[in-house]
Amino acid sequence: MDNIDIVIVIYNSEKWITDCLISISKLNYSKNKLNLIFVDNNSKDNSAKIVNEYSGKDEFGSFKYIGLKENLGFGTANNIGVQQGNSPFVFLLNIDTKITEDCLSKLQAVIAKSDWNTAAWELRQFPYEHPKAYDPITLETSWCSAAALVVRRELFIEVGMFDSNIFMYCEDVDLSWKLRANGYKLLYVPQCVVYHFSYSLPDEVKPNQLYNATFNNLMLRYKYGGIGDVLRGYFLFFTLFLRKSINTRNHYRRLICNLILSLPKGYKFRKSRYKSLTKLNFHPKFEIWDFEKTRKGSFYKNEIIDKNPLVSILVRTVGRPNVLRNTLCSIRNQTYSNIEVIIVEDGMPISEQMIIDEFKDLQIKYLATREKKGRCVTANLALEMASGEFLNFLDDDDFFFADHIEVLVQGIVNNPIYHAAYSIAFEAPTKILSGERHFSSEDYYINFNTPFNYLKLVENNFLPIQTVLFSRTLYQKYGGMDTSLVVLEDWDLWLRYSSEKEFYYVEKVTSIYTVPYNSYDYINRTKLLEDARQNLLEKHKNTRVSVPIQSILEKSKRFKFNFLEIIKNEIKENKFIKIKYRIKQKMLVVFAKK
Repeated sequence: MDNIDIVIVIYNSEKWITDCLISISKLNYSKNKLNLIFVDNNSKDNSAKIVNEYSGKDEFGSFKYIGLKENLGFGTANNIGVQQGNSPFVFLLNIDTKITEDCLSKLQAVIAKSDWNTAAWELRQFPYEHPKAYDPITLETSWCSAAALVVRRELFIEVGMFDSNIFMYCEDVDLSWKLRANGYKLLYVPQCVVYHFSYSLPDEVKPNQLYNATFNNLMLRYKYGGIGDVLRGYFLFFTLFLRKSINTRNHYRRLICNLILSLPKGYKFRKSRYKSLTKLNFHPKFEIWDFEKTRKGSFYKNEIIDKNPLVSILVRTVGRPNVLRNTLCSIRNQTYSNIEVIIVEDGMPISEQMIIDEFKDLQIKYLATREKKGRCVTANLALEMASGEFLNFLDDDDFFFADHIEVLVQGIVNNPIYHAAYSIAFEAPTKILSGERHFSSEDYYINFNTPFNYLKLVENNFLPIQTVLFSRTLYQKYGGMDTSLVVLEDWDLWLRYSSEKEFYYVEKVTSIYTVPYNSYDYINRTKLLEDARQNLLEKHKNTRVSVPIQSILEKSKRFKFNFLEIIKNEIKENKFIKIKYRIKQKMLVVFAKK
């Protein structure tokens, strides 16, 4: 990437322009290689004046202002801006953004390493990251948000640019699908951050987004989907009438208008059905109102923290370098930089050469036991080798999304009373083909999404091993894994580590936990785990668990325990903690409330 055109569409944007321009001027990238093109959708405020009177115009390669006589919409305005430039790369940027200083320099390095058929690179949005799932190994994504998107000019023009029939919202999905239908790849670049001030509050629902995005979702079903997709779209559309709104009358009016418009416009979109859809057997996805599986946590507030403690990622592996490779790629993609990787191979050093050849950029400590030692021994060896302030297991068949370590470190640093933090995981049924594991985002489902509750953890493990980041102090106090256990050793570890203080819960999907795709293998695995579960329950049946009373008191206020229901549930659900002890703990809650 050398010269780049930055195309910015404005419409009554006077409050954003100055800050956006200042952030661009602070980029550690040659300013004479940046060509700024502003396209004004007929603003009625001082947007034109602020742009035209900007004092720093001369520091850029070029600086253009294009004033339109009417509001043509986001996509069409961007098309006009792109046609006014000639750089090989175009940076489509929303005006309500600020770019971090190293954003383009980092992106330049990524583009230099990208394949020739990579068409676009989506930058990460702060403080609220776009929630769609992406491949944690390759960082490929099914579609890119145009709020902060760099695209190859020739390919953008080749596929017909943005669809001028889409006024606002979903035009970036349409563009992404056209690029993919022509055989091009799209990449997510999580280390390149752009602050996007799209939402003023978490869970905010913007009216224009609600009505335009749902309408255009329906139009894309006409353009790309089958009759079943269109019918499901109308079903979803009718459910919007049940949605509560502050202005019910206006809500119904806008929905009815969209419903009436949907038939003639849908016919128009159907006629423009993209001809390349069958070229590469390309099949777009419709996930309710989304276009990809979404990661829970869309309004988790990300931030860049000052502290940067060393984190040790502990990887257990056993003679399968092709599987381990993908796991290490997901570690390489982490946005958090201060990481060391501890790899312990149970048996002969089969993976050693692959690690040396392909992962020189990672700080790795490697050990092969040469003789089979088992899961718990290899885990304890990794714990002994680690030097990080915080530790996180990642088995060789599981994966981190790029923000996993960053998000969990942020959780602990901002909440120092906790010694461990955990997040949510996708469960992914996985096939093994030619020695490599393959999974599809179509099969993702959230299997572990539970706010911390020690009593629930006593009954069932809701913490997959890779979801927990914990302090070294816990290991020093409670030791490593119980070597007498064959499986569920992580459950036993979490019970000990959380016996005095609960774990901090981060309500965001940041990792993937794989399970067998084959039903026979899955049943055998389930049986093995259930047998091991009974053994673990037997091991702890006489354990006097010390549950923090303060933690229970806080939860009692939240859930409003009823004493009779407590006794009934305890008798019904008790597994291995003595009923008397557990009822006693909750009785304290009841009497404390009174």
